[in-house]
Amino acid sequence: MFKSIQNFPRQRLIRQMGSGDNRLALQAVDALRSRGWFRDGTLRGANLDGANLQGAALAKADLAEALLRRADLTQCYLGETILHAADLSGARLCDANMRDVQLHAANLSGADLTRAYLAQARLHCANLSDANLSGTNFWQALLTGVRLQGANLLGAQFHLTQFDADTILPDGAHWTPDADLTRFTDPTHPQFWPANGTR
Repeated sequence: MFKSIQNFPRQRLIRQMGSGDNRLALQAVDALRSRGWFRDGTLRGANLDGANLQGAALAKADLAEALLRRADLTQCYLGETILHAADLSGARLCDANMRDVQLHAANLSGADLTRAYLAQARLHCANLSDANLSGTNFWQALLTGVRLQGANLLGAQFHLTQFDADTILPDGAHWTPDADLTRFTDPTHPQFWPANGTR
């Protein structure tokens, strides 16, 4: 089956990549990569809403401004992937490897990034409001200007993470150098937010 799609025109492959059938979507990913259409701008702004890309190897793909609303990207490899201004609202990114991913101004509102690995990721001005960031690793990530209102940060890791005064925390407050992030990540904190366990 893989060989039979090698001659598909690029637009047909992009449509197949957006399929809800994981097998078909992954075949399209392989074909697009083998033909050099991952990094040449072919996938910019691609409509992949609801795509089942679970387990896809999308490292270094240029998906700037792509529409990935409600897409399943569970366990995807997104190392160094370009997702500037992409719409990932409601997407599933559980256990995804997103090291060095570029998410400047991306929309991840309501996305599920449980246990995702975002080491050294660049998320400047990204929207992570109401996202599930439980257990997410933000080691050395850039979170300047990021919106985290209502996000679930239970167990999230922020070692050497960069914030600024424009970063909005889950409770709606702006980040300050003395902000205590453990009240969002540690449920045993006496001032754990939200104290009533709801969002």
